[in-house]
Amino acid sequence: MEVLTKILEYGFDPAAEVHLSLDSEMMVLKVPEYDRLFRLSENDKIIPGISIANSEVGILALSIEAFYYRLVCSNGMIAKTSVDARYKHISRRIMDEFPLVLENVISQSRHGQDRFQISMQTSVSNPVSTIETFARQFALTRNETEVVKNAFYLEQGATMFHVINSFTRAGQWPGLSASDAYRLETTGGRILAMVK
Repeated sequence: MEVLTKILEYGFDPAAEVHLSLDSEMMVLKVPEYDRLFRLSENDKIIPGISIANSEVGILALSIEAFYYRLVCSNGMIAKTSVDARYKHISRRIMDEFPLVLENVISQSRHGQDRFQISMQTSVSNPVSTIETFARQFALTRNETEVVKNAFYLEQGATMFHVINSFTRAGQWPGLSASDAYRLETTGGRILAMVK
C-alpha cells in the first residue's frame, strides 16, 4: 500500500484510469499515462505507463516495470527495461529508491516506441511457428501456447509486431488468473526487448 501512496506523491492523478488485476496470488496495477501517447499508425495508438506487481504468496517480488497499453484492442504489455526494479517484501529499499526507479522506468519506456516501429517492419515467414518457438523459449505451458495461437488468429499478420501482439492479447483471455495474464504480458515485453 505504501508504494501506491508513493506514486501519488510523484504526480500521478488519483482520479486517473488504472488497470487492476487481482486474485488470491497476485496484484498487478497498471497506470497508463495518456499524455505520452504515440501512434503506430493513424488508428493504432499506444499509451506508455508503469506497472506495479506484487505477490504476497511468493510468486513474484514487488516489481516496477514499463507498461504499454494498445488502445485499438485494449492489450497491455509489461516490458523489461534496463532499470526494472524488483524488491523482496522484507526490504525497505523500495521506499528509498522509489523516485529514481520511477523516473528511470518512465525514461526507458520511451525506447519501446522505437522497438514497436521496428517490430512492425520485421517480416516473419511463419508466425505460428515463431509463436511456438518463443513459447518453448519462455517455458509456456501447452495451454498458454494454445491461447497465444488463438489470440494470433484474431489479428493475423506476418510481422514481429503480430507475434508480440498475440502474446499480449492472450493476456486478456477469459478465465486467466492475474499471474497467468502477467506472465503472457511480460513474455510479449521480453520479445519486444529482443527486437533491434
